[in-house]
Amino acid sequence: MRNIIITGAASGVGKAVVKELKNENLILLDIDKENLHQTANEFSKDFYVCNLTDCDSIKSVIASIKEKYNKIDCLINCAGMWISGDMSKLEEPLFDSMNSLERIKSVIDTNVFGTIAMVKSIFPIMKNQGYGQIININSQSGVMCEPPFPIYNATKRGTYAFRKAVQDDLARNNIKITDVCPGLIQTEFYKRASNELPQNIMDCGLTPEDVAKTVKYVFELPHEITIPSIEVRHIKNY
Repeated sequence: MRNIIITGAASGVGKAVVKELKNENLILLDIDKENLHQTANEFSKDFYVCNLTDCDSIKSVIASIKEKYNKIDCLINCAGMWISGDMSKLEEPLFDSMNSLERIKSVIDTNVFGTIAMVKSIFPIMKNQGYGQIININSQSGVMCEPPFPIYNATKRGTYAFRKAVQDDLARNNIKITDVCPGLIQTEFYKRASNELPQNIMDCGLTPEDVAKTVKYVFELPHEITIPSIEVRHIKNY
C-alpha cells in the first residue's frame, strides 16, 4: 500500500477521495476535528488535526508524519474555502459579511498558502526518496476568470500559476504534479459560506464522487505519464 496525505479529508471532495482510495495507507488532515475523527474512524485511517493557515500547525504535523512514516508516495490537496461577490455587491448584507477583510484573508491563506505550504513541506521528503506525486483540487476558476467570484478566482489562479511554475523543477526530481479543475460540485462548500445556491443550479453540478474518481484516475496512471492539468464538469454545466 502507498502512503497518501489528504488535506481537507473530513468532508466533501476530500472525504470522497478517502473513500475512493480506501485501500491505500491514508493520512488524513483537516481543521474540523469532529468530522475528521469520524471520517478516520469510518475508514480506519490515521489522522492529524491541522490548520493549513498556521505555520506552526503545519510544521508540527509534518514532523509527526516524518517520524512515523518512512515515505510519502502522494499528497492530495483538497482543503479549500468558498467566497463570492462582485465588488459592486459588497454593501449588500450577505456579501458584506462574506467579504470581511478577516474572511478574505482566511480564504487566501487556506486556498493559496495552505496548498503552497503543503507542497513545500512535502517536497524534501519526495526528493530524498527519489519520487512522488502531488494532486491539487483546483477549480474551473483556476482556468478561467468568472467575474462574480473575483477573490476566489484570484486564489485558484494563484495556485494554478504556482503549479505551472514548479512542475518542471518537480519533474527533474521525479515528482509529478497535477491540478484537477472541477466545475460546480454538489457539496456543502457553498452552504458553509452562507452562499447556498439554488437547487436547479446544484443539480447541474458534479458529485464529490465524480471528482474523486478523476483523482483516482490521475493517481493510478503509470509514473512516467503526467497530466499537468485536467478539467472536469457536469455535461449540463456549460
